[in-house]
Formats: sequence, structure tokens, C-alpha cells
Amino acid sequence: MQKTENNNSLLLFAGAFSLGAIFSYFASPVGSKKWQQLSEKWEEAREYLWQQGLLKDKKISLEDFRSQYLKKLVDSFVGMKTAFESNVIEKELAHLAKLKRRRSRSKKQKFKGV
Repeated sequence: MQKTENNNSLLLFAGAFSLGAIFSYFASPVGSKKWQQLSEKWEEAREYLWQQGLLKDKKISLEDFRSQYLKKLVDSFVGMKTAFESNVIEKELAHLAKLKRRRSRSKKQKFKGV
């Protein structure tokens, strides 16, 4: 179970780090220029993506697409974080219950013989 917990932590960290890197890149002058180029390519790609069924709205702008995508990504990370935290709490509660059972067993009167 420890391995899954480490994988979730690593995945959450890598995802958050990647998002930060993406935001930093597109905020830079070079990234801003690249965003402009992507906007021009978007006009060509949008029709194809809509025909393939990958876009629901044929007229969606790159900015709107980016906003929707980032919202889904953030929701996904929040869900992952919540599930991770929930698993940690459940493990802790199970451990406390186990300790309580041990304590109650040790307090019971034990038969010592005649």
C-alpha cells in the first residue's frame, strides 16, 4: 500500500510542477510568441478537431479551449488530491482502531489457571 501512496504523491507533484512550468513558459516573451503561433494554427486545426468529434463547439476560440482544458485539469488534480487525502485518513483510522482493539484485549481479565 505504501508504493501506491508514493506513486500518488509523485504523480500529484509531477502534475503540479508541469502545470507551473507551462504557465511560466507561456508568460515569458518567447512563450507569448509561441502562443500567438499556436493561435494561428488553431484556426486551421479547429475545423478538423470538430469533425473528428474532439470539440463540441465548432466556433470555440483557443482561449476558451485553454480555459476549459485547464478547468478540467485542475478538477482532476483536486479529485486526485482528495482521494489521496481520503486514503491517508482511512489508513490512519484503521490503524487507530487496531491499536484500540489491542488495548482492549490487553485490559481483559486473563485466565491464569487454578
